[in-house]
Amino acid sequence: MLLLIIKIILVCGVFAANVFYLLSLLAGARFFLPKPQRAAVTLQPVSLLIPLAGADFNAYENYARLCRQDYPAAYQLVFGVREASDTAIPIVEKLQSDFPDRDIKLVIASQVIGANLKVSNLRNILAQTRHEQIIIVDSDIRVQTDYLRRVTAPLGEARVGLVTCLYRATEPPDVAALLEAIGITGEFTAGVLMARMLEGVKFALGSTMATTKTHLQEIGGLEALADYLADDFMLGNLIAEAGYEVRLSEHIVETAMSPAGFSGMLRHQLRWGRSTRISRPAGYLGLLLTYGTALALLLGVVDGFTPKSLILLAATLVIRLLTAWMIGVQWMQDKLLKKYFWLLPLRDLLSFAIWCLSMVGKRVEWRGRIFEVQRDGRMTEWGVGK
Repeated sequence: MLLLIIKIILVCGVFAANVFYLLSLLAGARFFLPKPQRAAVTLQPVSLLIPLAGADFNAYENYARLCRQDYPAAYQLVFGVREASDTAIPIVEKLQSDFPDRDIKLVIASQVIGANLKVSNLRNILAQTRHEQIIIVDSDIRVQTDYLRRVTAPLGEARVGLVTCLYRATEPPDVAALLEAIGITGEFTAGVLMARMLEGVKFALGSTMATTKTHLQEIGGLEALADYLADDFMLGNLIAEAGYEVRLSEHIVETAMSPAGFSGMLRHQLRWGRSTRISRPAGYLGLLLTYGTALALLLGVVDGFTPKSLILLAATLVIRLLTAWMIGVQWMQDKLLKKYFWLLPLRDLLSFAIWCLSMVGKRVEWRGRIFEVQRDGRMTEWGVGK
């Protein structure tokens, strides 16, 4: 009897996952297929805030692309570090030397406003910005020359409070980074598009967060984010709660992933998983119904790989791979996913294992520090990572 119940639960889970995949295709089509052009707006001066903590992998090229923007209005790059010994400082200084016509500023300040040192860094940077429009950019992001044009344009609409971007990975430096990279467009993007279709975007992605100083003040400033682990999610969520639209830009940026090894990759994935589970438990539990590959395989094991279970497994793989191909390869134009598409089922099983591990525990490691994530998403330092 128990075995039958388990089989029924797994069958329902597999069917639910396939429905999710098909709805993801619909969500992707609604986002990526051509839309009527929006009215042109006058582009305004903008300041980019780039928080740094050590030299990122291929950092100079990431920053140099920000200096080569085709943008008619003035723009400013403000980099920030917390210590005068930070290894990113020589890279920023070289950037200032190579692009003397650009407004590039380096802020070295150690003031702390909360447990999230990245947010403290951003607060120190914000004090040195010149312009009302601001864009917070992760230091590992790589952009095209029309990035500023396309990201800032929606801010000219009164109802838009924040603009954020989907992203794909550049060529990874190791196998662990590769497995993480193919999950971005092969898995994560579908969830973002589904959220957009079902309830609108009520979060932001750290790849790009374009807003204004006025909107920041309306939600309580960066101080309102100072103790949250998922500061990007909270920034978008608070702006959405304030009554503004969070716009998902059609411009796709890239993330230049660093070599971290399997242990580093797992720590990063568990940090995201546990923080999401604690701050949004119902939504994270619902992710179980997106792991069709793993659920269909488990059903096969429980059912002894009967013809029916094998047919369901094969059908699930076809639908899963079709969804990932359309969203990741065709619409997101992810050459990396296309090259390593055959690894996607392995990535699915890895994601399911990480989901299971993240269902227990509250501690996460972030840049050598150990935190406990509270029910509301805030974090408190527990100790120092080894």
